[in-house]
Amino acid sequence: MKRISRKDISKMSTGQILTASQEPYRKLWSYLRRYKGRFFLALFFGVLCGLSSGGLAWVIRHVSSTVFPGGTHYKAHSDTAMEAVLGTCVMIPAIMIMRAVFGYLNAYLMSWTGLRVLEDIRGDLFKRLLGQSMEFFSKSKGGDLMQLVFNQTRVAQTAITTIASTIVKEPITILSSMGMMFWFDWKFSLGALVLFPLCIIPVVIVGKKVRKVGAQEEEEAGTINVTMHEAFAGIRLVKSNSREDYEIDRFNTASTKMLRFTLRWTKSLEAVSQMVEVVASLGIAAAMIYIWWAGKKAEDFIALNGALVMLYPPAKALSRVPLLMQKCLASTTKVFECMDRPVSVQDRPDAIELPTQAGRIIFQDVNFHYEAERPALTDFNLTIEPGQRVALVGPSGAGKSTVFSLLLRLYDPVSGRIEVNGADLRDVTQKSLRDQIGVVSQEVFLFHDTIYENIRYGRLDATEEEIVEAAKRAHAHDFIMAHHDGYKRVIGDKGVTLSGGQQQRLAIARAFLRNAPILMLDEATSALDGESERLIQGDLEELAKGRTVIAIAHRLSTIRNSDKIVIMQNGTVLDIGTHEQLMQSSDLYQHLHNLQHAESTA
Repeated sequence: MKRISRKDISKMSTGQILTASQEPYRKLWSYLRRYKGRFFLALFFGVLCGLSSGGLAWVIRHVSSTVFPGGTHYKAHSDTAMEAVLGTCVMIPAIMIMRAVFGYLNAYLMSWTGLRVLEDIRGDLFKRLLGQSMEFFSKSKGGDLMQLVFNQTRVAQTAITTIASTIVKEPITILSSMGMMFWFDWKFSLGALVLFPLCIIPVVIVGKKVRKVGAQEEEEAGTINVTMHEAFAGIRLVKSNSREDYEIDRFNTASTKMLRFTLRWTKSLEAVSQMVEVVASLGIAAAMIYIWWAGKKAEDFIALNGALVMLYPPAKALSRVPLLMQKCLASTTKVFECMDRPVSVQDRPDAIELPTQAGRIIFQDVNFHYEAERPALTDFNLTIEPGQRVALVGPSGAGKSTVFSLLLRLYDPVSGRIEVNGADLRDVTQKSLRDQIGVVSQEVFLFHDTIYENIRYGRLDATEEEIVEAAKRAHAHDFIMAHHDGYKRVIGDKGVTLSGGQQQRLAIARAFLRNAPILMLDEATSALDGESERLIQGDLEELAKGRTVIAIAHRLSTIRNSDKIVIMQNGTVLDIGTHEQLMQSSDLYQHLHNLQHAESTA
């Protein structure tokens, strides 16, 4: 679906908006179709509610002719007359109750349908977003995605339920009221038809302004979400740099702009409603002149004006439909654009399951770049045998993390191939591949949940005994049980209530529980102090037993015993060997080793 920006919409005419809305509304209908029974039932009750409005005009005329002196059915005071009056007057609350019941059922069923549609759209959108490749997330703002899933889907849902209900119920109300008016007096009704189109004028006058203001309001709503997300996610940075006031100013600036645009939107929208009422007053004034000129009775005046007045609330509601469509179009288009966005890394239709075994890993002539002019890997070749411990060493930007990303198939190489167990990664399912790999990285991510659930994330079908055993093997059990809540302890956002070493132990426990044949260690101890590093290193040695291990190492002391050390620079392999071999053959390795040795003895 072609992306339509809010700026584009602000320049569109109503006809262009209706044309542009056809495709997103067709997609919305695919969701609504699942609940078409209740949807059409809601519309049916809307029709009955509209018809009852016309019936109300007839009842008013009948009551007026019975109650007021000089009326067609008026009778002098008597017991019989009193019974007739009471019986007639009861018709008003009766039809109002009927109208209220129909209106309630219409509103409830439409709300039920809308919430179901909203749930489905949000679920599908969230699933689709999580299925996107890392290339997508590297270019997207978290706050924008939150705004898209939470707010834009709600706006899209409004487009199909609220608008659909309005364009069915309100025209029926208008037609039923007009029908009564023609029955009462066709000449008067023709005059009303001449005045009625004047209600469209206010919509045309303020429509363009509303489109522009509505676009600006949605834009600032996105800015607020991004600001909040970044401030909360980076709260340590915010506080360590004393930037609370700065972030508050950013938020307040965006909030003030949004408030201003929202007020403008509300002002414009309400202006339309009030202008419609002004036009309606002209119709009432004309009706009074006509009644006088034609010598009509009071009952005719009350009935005709009652029917005329009932025309304008639905006219007001219909006048808002184009404005709501204008506001909904950008959101709806954006939601379905993200749903339709192709995934850059996806399973082939005939992808196979990768068998669980510590097989050979081969990088063959692999080339990859994040940006076309800056290659991350160039003709990269590496073979890792089952059970080997391989370390990747090199300066920042050498391509070490890219190797990990490609092996996890977060990206696909531009050229070349990567094999695990003899299968090209593009020929196996991503889930079966990633089930074979455990990752322990420098940046541990823990959920705002219990310790138990954070460890269980490594393997969701694990038993309680397996989770406790994994914690014991990671030497985390003791500090977990030292707290009175034990494994039920909630550790806060990103594990903020734990020390760095404790967070790392939970990550290692998660990897123990996963029990994958391939283990990737991404500078897993570089952020720890010397004592914690020694303790964690022992846990990692235990975790590495019997597995194929690939480690990115900043501290060379942690990978001295590796079977193979790969020296990387500028995305290529400079040298491969053991620690002793590289100390003899690699100038870069010697330089890195001597530099770290000098730092440790300083």
